[in-house]
Amino acid sequence: MGKYMRIKMDERGRILIPSEEREKLGLKPGAEFELIEERGILLLKPIIQTPIKVQSRREEWGEEAFLDSGEATFGE
Repeated sequence: MGKYMRIKMDERGRILIPSEEREKLGLKPGAEFELIEERGILLLKPIIQTPIKVQSRREEWGEEAFLDSGEATFGE
């Protein structure tokens, strides 16, 4: 079972996630969550989006990269 914490909701419905927990989970301002309600229990689940890395090589493409279908399948 997870860690138990007692926190308060303000008049606008906001809650504060303690900084120790935000740091532990790597949460930054603007983080998005799924709010799940099940039998009177609310669960906040962070939506973790893994950034897509685009890697490129800084060299020219060789002629072998542009073979036609016959050359690619059967060779020259």
